[in-house]
Amino acid sequence: MKFQRTSPLFYGTVLLGVCGVGAVVAALSILLTANTDDVKLYTQMTPEQVKQEADAIIQAKCANCHGTNPTVNSDLNHLSFGLLQKHVDGAQRSWLIEGDTSLRKKAVDLLKLYRTLSKQHMPPTSYTMVHWGSRLTPYDAKVIAKAYGLPDDKNTNVFVVPIDPAPTPSADQLAKIELGKLLYYDPRLSTTNEISCASCHDLTKGGTDNKPKSEGVPGADGKPQLGGVNAPTVFNTANHICQFWDGRAANLKEQAGGPPLNPVEMGYAKPEDWDDISAKLAQDQDLVMRFAAVFGDRGITADTITEAIAAFEETLVTPDSPFDLYLNGDENAITPDQKAGWETFLAHGCATCHSGAAMGGGSFEYINTFSDLRSQAAPADYQEGAFGRMDFTKDGKHKDMFRVPTLRNVALTAPYFHTGSVDKLEDAVRIMFATQSATPVTDKDITQVTEFLKSLTGRYNGKSLDELTPEDVTPAKYLTPKP
Repeated sequence: MKFQRTSPLFYGTVLLGVCGVGAVVAALSILLTANTDDVKLYTQMTPEQVKQEADAIIQAKCANCHGTNPTVNSDLNHLSFGLLQKHVDGAQRSWLIEGDTSLRKKAVDLLKLYRTLSKQHMPPTSYTMVHWGSRLTPYDAKVIAKAYGLPDDKNTNVFVVPIDPAPTPSADQLAKIELGKLLYYDPRLSTTNEISCASCHDLTKGGTDNKPKSEGVPGADGKPQLGGVNAPTVFNTANHICQFWDGRAANLKEQAGGPPLNPVEMGYAKPEDWDDISAKLAQDQDLVMRFAAVFGDRGITADTITEAIAAFEETLVTPDSPFDLYLNGDENAITPDQKAGWETFLAHGCATCHSGAAMGGGSFEYINTFSDLRSQAAPADYQEGAFGRMDFTKDGKHKDMFRVPTLRNVALTAPYFHTGSVDKLEDAVRIMFATQSATPVTDKDITQVTEFLKSLTGRYNGKSLDELTPEDVTPAKYLTPKP
């Protein structure tokens, strides 16, 4: 980040302006930049000209804070008691003009831009006090919206869309999916032959295990070892930006290869241990024939095992929730309180990050925007060493950035957050408002948003997720006989 020095004359001028007439400066800044919307000027431009104009506006008015190399005037920063630096730091954490695709999908960046234009809440008035002309005008907003294909009305459909059912597979793909399902439930992927993917991602428990931290293979003391963070759901994750809270797996195939080689989870530790896993599976003649039918001479390997599991996990989508039915036009699908909760969810910008069909998974965001989540989401004696994306990238600026979880079926996936230390959904909602929204909410708001989230429970195999039984999802060979 660069710092620039200014002349003593300018230093004194700004001192007078900030200390003496700060409020007047802010008002004049807004007035001077609120020019009349010249419709003809941008409607007569070609698409290329509109894009050039939009880029010029963004560079002139947004890049000072949201650019990849922001500039802070040290004199102004000193006179504002560090306020300018605070603005820039906040801007860098929320959105970068040159987006890092490993941190946010383009769709999330565009939604953040759309929210800024529709709410007209950027830049902050305290920033315009010392940056005259920095406020976006109605003309600016329309040009940027047109350039990036953003609606210029309050169209909530830009945030969340109904989730589609899994595509109907071909016969070949169906065979791979069925093989992947068998492997998903196969405990032979672990050293003890007792832990499977389904142990921590139970489809009858919202795709989780409803435990603060999952139990892996026994440690030296003979007790199950605990994972470092709460196990996220496996439902609706196929289109996530990447997998795991820290994003260390680029896709479901890479994710499927992680737990078997985790000495805490399934017990193996080295890449060559896949040979032992493959050898165990090769003793099962049914699996040998299935692998041959699906993969031919590729055989049973780490690559084919994880490819099959990923194919099955891609089918774990949960459409037709009450909220989906509401989005598709059924006004009676959700209650008045749930509708009110949805409006509050939108008004506070929750849908900016919890967006898309999965309502999440498209970006990494900081857990301490307005206050620290850990201090509210964990007891005083709680110990954990997870710092989000930084754990994978080792980049300090990624500390406390966690992949935004999907909110689909969230009513079934307690306990909440990567800490797994919040048992009640309503408490999780309260904490999220405290850490991610600057606008106060009432107890009624929290209750209504909680009710709205309950409307996100979808269906799988023809049944609502909260009604699924082991018999609905588990291969017969792995069903525990009823007494």
